[in-house]
Amino acid sequence: KRRVTVVETAPATRLAIGEEFGFDPGTISTGRMVNALRELGFDYVMDTNFAADLTIMEEANELLARIKNGGTLPLFTSCCPAWVNYLEIHRPELLPH
Repeated sequence: KRRVTVVETAPATRLAIGEEFGFDPGTISTGRMVNALRELGFDYVMDTNFAADLTIMEEANELLARIKNGGTLPLFTSCCPAWVNYLEIHRPELLPH
């Protein structure tokens, strides 16, 4: 049974990847990137724009709440599982941040 494959790209990727295709820095290369990923076999190519915007709003709300209520500062934030894993294993004392 064939599995459906999905790739999700970060907003900055479509801008940064243009240089890898030989374009001037800052050239938006969304179409080329999507075509390349489809050629690699991905069934769906998604962009995280909307989710990234929601994340930024939630992080801002959390920061404001911490400032208002005397919460732990500074606020460290990352959606990257590797960063969270690093903190959990190597710097657990920073988890409240």
